[in-house]
Amino acid sequence: MRIPRYSLILLTFIIVIVSVIGNPHRSRHQEAAITDRIDCYPEAEAKYSNFSKDACLARNCLFDNITGSSVIPCYLRPTYGYLLKQDVQRTATGIRLRLQRNQAIASPFPEPIENILLDVQYYTNYIVRFKLYDADNPRYEVPISLTASPGRAPSPLYEFIYSTDNTRDNLFSFKIRRRANSIALFDTSIGGLVLNNQFLQIVTRLQSPHVYGFGENNHETLKHNVTERKIWGIFARDQAINWNTNANHYGTHPFYLVMEQTSKSTQVPSGQMHGVLLLNSNAMDYSFGPEPSLTIRTIGGILDFFVFLGPSPEQVIQQYTWLVGRSFLPPYWGLGFHLSRWDYGNLTHMQMVNKRNRDAGVPLDVQYADIDYMDAEKDFTIDPINYRGLKEFFSQIRTDGMRTIVILDPGAIDDQKYYAPTIEGIKEDVFIKWENGSLMKGTCWPGELFMPDFFTNRTRRWWSRWIKDFYRINLTVDGLWIDMNEPALFGTNDDFPWNWYMTGTNYTLKCPHSKLDDPPYRTKAAFRYDETMNRPGRLSDRTLCMTALQGEIDPSTGRPKYRHYDVHSLYGWSQTKPTLDAIQSATGKRSMVLPRSTFVGSGQWGGHWLGDNEASWFEMKQSLIGMIEFNWFGIPFNGADICGFDKSPTEEMCIRWMQVGAFYPFCRNHNIWMTPDQDPAAWSPSATAIMASTLRIRYTLLPYYYTLFYKAHTQGSTVIRPLFHEYPTDKNTLDIFLQFLVGRSIMLAPVTDDGARQVQAYIPSSDWYDYYTGIRMSPKKQFITLDAPLNTIPIFLRGGAIIPTQEPANNTKYSR
Repeated sequence: MRIPRYSLILLTFIIVIVSVIGNPHRSRHQEAAITDRIDCYPEAEAKYSNFSKDACLARNCLFDNITGSSVIPCYLRPTYGYLLKQDVQRTATGIRLRLQRNQAIASPFPEPIENILLDVQYYTNYIVRFKLYDADNPRYEVPISLTASPGRAPSPLYEFIYSTDNTRDNLFSFKIRRRANSIALFDTSIGGLVLNNQFLQIVTRLQSPHVYGFGENNHETLKHNVTERKIWGIFARDQAINWNTNANHYGTHPFYLVMEQTSKSTQVPSGQMHGVLLLNSNAMDYSFGPEPSLTIRTIGGILDFFVFLGPSPEQVIQQYTWLVGRSFLPPYWGLGFHLSRWDYGNLTHMQMVNKRNRDAGVPLDVQYADIDYMDAEKDFTIDPINYRGLKEFFSQIRTDGMRTIVILDPGAIDDQKYYAPTIEGIKEDVFIKWENGSLMKGTCWPGELFMPDFFTNRTRRWWSRWIKDFYRINLTVDGLWIDMNEPALFGTNDDFPWNWYMTGTNYTLKCPHSKLDDPPYRTKAAFRYDETMNRPGRLSDRTLCMTALQGEIDPSTGRPKYRHYDVHSLYGWSQTKPTLDAIQSATGKRSMVLPRSTFVGSGQWGGHWLGDNEASWFEMKQSLIGMIEFNWFGIPFNGADICGFDKSPTEEMCIRWMQVGAFYPFCRNHNIWMTPDQDPAAWSPSATAIMASTLRIRYTLLPYYYTLFYKAHTQGSTVIRPLFHEYPTDKNTLDIFLQFLVGRSIMLAPVTDDGARQVQAYIPSSDWYDYYTGIRMSPKKQFITLDAPLNTIPIFLRGGAIIPTQEPANNTKYSR
């Protein structure tokens, strides 16, 4: 049946009228821009979110029955936000504005902050800081040291502008723009500013969809997909890379970068980049909208932002690391090849693996000992049976030019009769406590244990003494590897820990219900894991209770300064510097520390390995993303476990991963217990020869790497960088991460697919030459197919560059 045209017009008109009038919760404001909606129930995706229309309305939000993955059904009222209370006030370093919540609209979460101060600080000509915080009550702020502003910037390259919207109850918003071209770098005009005691949200429009950074997450691409509304959590967690997708991991880095575009229609990059840091250590999450826009939510502290104007990608990172601290300069031997595994089982096996690699001509600088060298997984002990003679072996290989590193975990076993570190620690009051003053006890590798509080001077002294005594009496080492410092506990809030059969105890820490352990908004860092449990995920899962007290005594309150709720993600950060100070004091030389959990500024004192990955081609690719991101985070000394930590690689996978890993800044082969050896000499002679040959290329280039680390240490540059750092106006480079640069002068296009003997490589606009043949590559600004037989990783040298090299040797002692 055909419907007359006038009937269709009438039908369309009726549908429009019904859709607008039929929902009493919608107005012309909400109807105007469905894509501008601010999600008022972001945890709706979670198994235990209890999301419904009634739950949405109970948050004083608007609900829409329209379905579809691109439509937000529960959204913030467009007139929710803050109003300008009085005119701008000039300060010594910038300006201050006083804001008041629009009280005509009820808050979606408890304890709204009614009066807000917005301080804008003209930090330098290239850095602007703005802080949103409670005008009436003091709140927790992240206690890390930053490079101080030299004073009000005399010639800022940015401008701060604010406005009120008379179509939305005079809501206040602001922008930070480049002075030169008025491009907005941070723009809150979309709305969504919510400031409550345990829910702080800000939304900004993004100048382009070319967005990078945030961590530590297992991102699947280097550039974020801003068209999907996926939420990512940030909160330090003992979470292996391969356990879940879309997960938060060991570290906390709320820092992102945006490559600006010349036009929205073409998305062609302008070559200018800016970066943004949210200095906040509470659990948080972030998501994107199709505008494009970015929403950041955190559940404590204040909103303390820094915007870095660059304008080049390298300048953004240099400005960021100037603020948070330049990266440490690793000792030269630290740039060599590191050999490790969990569970050599005994010293004889460790010695055999070490010897067979050296005999096979594999360059080798550092031998590791994982947790199995300890007596029953207790720090500062050596297994008297399986690792008897370890001290002598370490001394022997050191005479051959090698170095040694051992692992330490933060927890101290609850043995108050025989274990001296715990006995002395209790006496010296170094362990984290409940509010009532009793010790908070969890479970980890050795069994029931206590966690030291590295925010106190007495704990740092205790830790340093034990490291130096262990070095002096038990085992001479050159560096330390600090694990499990998220901090990690087994089975918190569960009936028993997974390793109960190993330790003989089924005790677990159980956190009472509280507004800190169970906040009104859990963040994706907790509700992400609902699907894996038969209860709602909690922030305290796998760690300490959020109510734990930490820090020195605050004279004004007579109580410790901090709650674990606020400083949880700073645990690894707080342990790293005392560890580096202790080992350098013990050795009298420059050393290195390898922490698993990191925070903003951690790179000043340590590197980072990218965590417990898996022997898979997918995770080989992912490692390149993590490697680049941690260069952005100011931790250039990083790398993944070569050949994968968990599961067993094929020989081909291990060859290809060794070819990739030979160019990681931190180059280590490491794997899990109860799996076969995967060191280079464990494979066939031909495979071993390929791996050794690749490592010899690394050793040839070590002077170049060391120069890059010196520049990172003194100037804040990256060691590994994506192609767009050097070619920021080339749109083709923006999505490339399987090809990367070492500094500005070496480019690699590794094979990361099973069975592949060719690889696609992009040749940028400069002259690039084949490393092996010296042939100039062509054509430029195009993808080309290159032969890559199993024994070859494609490497290119940049025309006009000077690259310092050296003859390779068995280790850096001899190559120097």
